[in-house]
Amino acid sequence: MNKRVLLIIPFFMIFSFCKNKTKEQKFWDWFSKNNLTYYNEVEGIDTTKPLFQRLNAELKKVNSELTWEFSPIKDNGIREFTVSADGIRELFPAVEKLVLAAPEIPNWKINAFRQRIPGEDLRIDFGEFSISYSDIFFKYEDEGEKIGIELYIKDFDGEGQKQNAIYILLDGLIGEYDTETVISWIDWKKLNELETGKLFKFHELRNLVDQKKVENHN
Repeated sequence: MNKRVLLIIPFFMIFSFCKNKTKEQKFWDWFSKNNLTYYNEVEGIDTTKPLFQRLNAELKKVNSELTWEFSPIKDNGIREFTVSADGIRELFPAVEKLVLAAPEIPNWKINAFRQRIPGEDLRIDFGEFSISYSDIFFKYEDEGEKIGIELYIKDFDGEGQKQNAIYILLDGLIGEYDTETVISWIDWKKLNELETGKLFKFHELRNLVDQKKVENHN
């Protein structure tokens, strides 16, 4: 009669295996175990809730400056989890490395960088401040592989919070990656509404950026 052989794995081997995991793998191990909790959080995302503070804490173990966004659950049942560098180019490798390490998680799509939002208009509210694509116009300078832009913004007063809101609109229009890799500089100006006929509409920047990307790959 053949005897069964009991395989005993020494504790130090298990410990060594866990210890050798990268910080990216450890993050995704944690998120995979808790993904249903986040998937089912459908009443709005309040980053002051302990649930999301825990997510912030786990992400900071990978890199203290990375940020994240969740989409609503879409008609196909997918919720998107976007890892963002918050527009800091030096953090792009950290974003890419983390997203490349992501496993397949049912009902989730993991994105590197804020994605484009389809459509020719988008409005966001930043406290009492509200702004949309239709409030912004631009001029541009072709600089070879990149484009420099002057943004003309309705009621713009130079306040930093408003600039942050406009960056979010810019990421929604052309995506965070293209904002940092195709746009070389941005000048901020208050819009004179009598001069809009001399300017491009904000949503037209998307086609301009895509055309520049095609030129750069030819």
